Amino acid sequence: MAEPAEQEFLRSIFLMEAWDTVAALDCAAATLARPEGVDELFVVTHRLKGAASLHGFPNIAELAAELEEALAGRPPDTRRLGALVGHLKHALDAAVNAPPAAVGVATPAPRADASLDPLRKELEAFFAGNADVIAYFLPEATEHLDGVTSALGALERGVDEADVARLFRAVHTLKGAAYVVGCVRVGEVAHRMEDVLVVAREGRRPLTPRAVETLFAAEGALRLMLGLPPDPRANVTDVVAGVRARLDALLDGVPVPAPAPPAAPFPEPVPALSSSLAALLSTPRPAPARAAPRRPPRQTIRVNLERLDSLMDLIGEMVIDRERVDQRLDEIDRVSAALLASRGRLAQCIADFERRQFDQRRPVPPAKPAAAATAGRSVSELFAELEFDRYDDSGIFARTVAEIAADIAELQSELTAVTRTLRDDMAHVHRITGALRSEIGRARLVPIGGLFGRFVRQGQAAARAAGKSVRFETRGEAVELDTAIIEQIVDPLLHLVQNTITHGIEAPDERRACGKEAAGTVTLSAAHEGGAVLVEVADDGRGIDPDLVRRRAVAQGFVPADAELDDDQTLDLIFLPGFSTASAVTTAAGRGVGMDVVRTNVRRLNGDVEVRSVVGEGTRFTLRLPLTLLVSEALMITVAEERLAVPLNAVQLVTTVRPEDVRPGPRGEAILVGEDLVDLVPLPTILGLERGPRRPRRPVLVVRGAGRTLAVEVDEILHKQEIVIKPLGEFLTGVGPYGGASVGADARVTLLLDPGALVETAARANAVTRAARRREAAAGEAPAPRRRVLLVDDSVSVRRFVGQMLEKAGFDVTTAGDGADAMARLAEAAFDVVVTDLEMPRVNGYELIDDVRRRPATRSLPVIVLTTRAGDKHVALAKSLGVQHYVTKPVEEHAFVTLVASLVPA
Repeated sequence: MAEPAEQEFLRSIFLMEAWDTVAALDCAAATLARPEGVDELFVVTHRLKGAASLHGFPNIAELAAELEEALAGRPPDTRRLGALVGHLKHALDAAVNAPPAAVGVATPAPRADASLDPLRKELEAFFAGNADVIAYFLPEATEHLDGVTSALGALERGVDEADVARLFRAVHTLKGAAYVVGCVRVGEVAHRMEDVLVVAREGRRPLTPRAVETLFAAEGALRLMLGLPPDPRANVTDVVAGVRARLDALLDGVPVPAPAPPAAPFPEPVPALSSSLAALLSTPRPAPARAAPRRPPRQTIRVNLERLDSLMDLIGEMVIDRERVDQRLDEIDRVSAALLASRGRLAQCIADFERRQFDQRRPVPPAKPAAAATAGRSVSELFAELEFDRYDDSGIFARTVAEIAADIAELQSELTAVTRTLRDDMAHVHRITGALRSEIGRARLVPIGGLFGRFVRQGQAAARAAGKSVRFETRGEAVELDTAIIEQIVDPLLHLVQNTITHGIEAPDERRACGKEAAGTVTLSAAHEGGAVLVEVADDGRGIDPDLVRRRAVAQGFVPADAELDDDQTLDLIFLPGFSTASAVTTAAGRGVGMDVVRTNVRRLNGDVEVRSVVGEGTRFTLRLPLTLLVSEALMITVAEERLAVPLNAVQLVTTVRPEDVRPGPRGEAILVGEDLVDLVPLPTILGLERGPRRPRRPVLVVRGAGRTLAVEVDEILHKQEIVIKPLGEFLTGVGPYGGASVGADARVTLLLDPGALVETAARANAVTRAARRREAAAGEAPAPRRRVLLVDDSVSVRRFVGQMLEKAGFDVTTAGDGADAMARLAEAAFDVVVTDLEMPRVNGYELIDDVRRRPATRSLPVIVLTTRAGDKHVALAKSLGVQHYVTKPVEEHAFVTLVASLVPA
């Protein structure tokens, strides 16, 4: 951390820059009149936001973020800008005498003065003094509030006694828990809700839609009081007082007052100082206190006791198996020691025999005369001859070796038996570890119903803000998913829910004109299918018009005007980055971001997202997700001597195809799968690998991804294997149809194919081929030359990966190592597009672009900048040289190929 004097100096510099920003915003009307005015103001507000966060002024950073949102409107909201600039001035005046938060320490968002929010202060004091309560009370309260949300959502569709009873039990249990732990304020609000439900159950007051809305507001107030999630800018005292007044009105039978607008989160105006900066520089102030960094809370999940018992049973079995394996290892050690002793005996026997038979130092007995062969010989010598020399040195040696061989044979038999038993024990250990892994995975599973409840609340808030009436239905709340997957699908699902309200559900008048109910229906459902979980977001709104999508895609340059796309392929265009069907930019739509992030995040989980829509009837988004991320099952294959993996949950069929099974299809070869004709493509062709000779019987995988089915021909199907998937990293993300990699026991890296990207790559290559054939047929002449692309980059890896990406799409790619090399290539041949990096040796990218623009022959040549530099200065300089397309690495293959294809003349 900087010294106090340095902090004061940096703080003074920040405040001077902040007041310069205020001066620029004061002239917003004149600035916005210029063509580039919005960009200028956006730059200064963005700079203010970053500087305020860096110097420890979170409230000023929040105001700068809201200024950015106001400028993002089309046209910008000048009234809101003026109000925010006034708040910014007050905040800067207050910041002159207020010490900033410590840099590098997490600081809370701006909040109301504690004196104006005594209830917040009381609750914070309670939780700070009862840290142990947070560990068990908050998870329980969250569970009960999720139940309240689910029951209220059901009551919106119609009052049912079972739903009222379920709601009453959740509120009653929450009230009791709050009183027991000492959180009286939460218990009081829950008690008022319980009183309303008691009156309703007794039939004295009906649960009208206004009453359900009030109970929803009370549930939101309880979450605010418990910090689920925290909202430091809200005035808890005012919110709770308003909710209690509405609950009291329900109990008294008087009209329920409308909810009060949220109090302004900004402090009261502070009188401006005569010279703020002079006072800042001249008046000494104490250094800000060092704030101790708070440890981030540990993530926890609630596990059923039955599952913990199962885990303990498996651990007990594993302990027994470990003892059994230890016994087998002791037996192996005993056999090994016996073998070692036999080896020693054999070595000693051989040494003794060699010493007696071949030691030259021993005297050789003289030969006896033949005549006296039996004279003077002992009885034992004569007996030895009768027993065929069995008791001489050779006989003893042979007998000893035979005994040792018999011992070794017996030991070998024992070793075989021990090994067989040990293998059986290890198989049992494998089964136990598999079951243990499965139980641990089950312990990480949580019901998806809690997530649905959150979306219901946020969706209803979005519907009210849009002036629409929406009814939410949920199904399959008990379906369980890994907690890590739950956390990563929050944003995609939230965007889909908001999308249904913004784009799908019509206004009440429009729905009545179409013969529909005034209230639209959004359905959130989950279900198991094989080894995956299907999560669906459906609505009964206007649907997605494929013709509108095609027109917008052509107008925005995503597809050529002569592209032939069926409805499924057209609907997939909404997942392209930057594509939007909104007619105007608002805070909820129009920027072309969101749907591409949805598909990217889902595919990062080795899942997929599909869309189905009927104009006038509605739209359905389906997310196919794995059950867990711990271990995935994959089918191992080989292609051009490369080993690859395919997610098993994406494989619909494994078969072999004979030549007579292949049929002509609308896009080339096809095979019949059930009653459907499915395109058949060789996987080496899609991946840009060398294709080997075809065999009479070809192994084929039928996979499903991106909402379509594809038959893929491979070289060999090996086996099923459980793998741990690792991400490829930022640099390789988007390169090729790969979703990750796995490291095997032999330390070999195996790439995992992404079924969705694989289907899209095959469709794109097929579309390029068909377009080329149409142009050739229309011209009625020899095949036209391939479209040529000059790829300039000093990185061999980039040239290789991006070059293969473009070649698979049908482009003729020429590479250059730097700008000087590219100039030589441009002098030798003509190209349709130039793709260049910026930082290169000898001649950099800017110099190359300038040279291209100065040459008459290449002045109109399209240039795409592909770089890691995303700064405003780099982009501005490139645009000043006439560059219209600036792409930052890593690049998404589909979008990049589409961009290059749109710049090539037909």
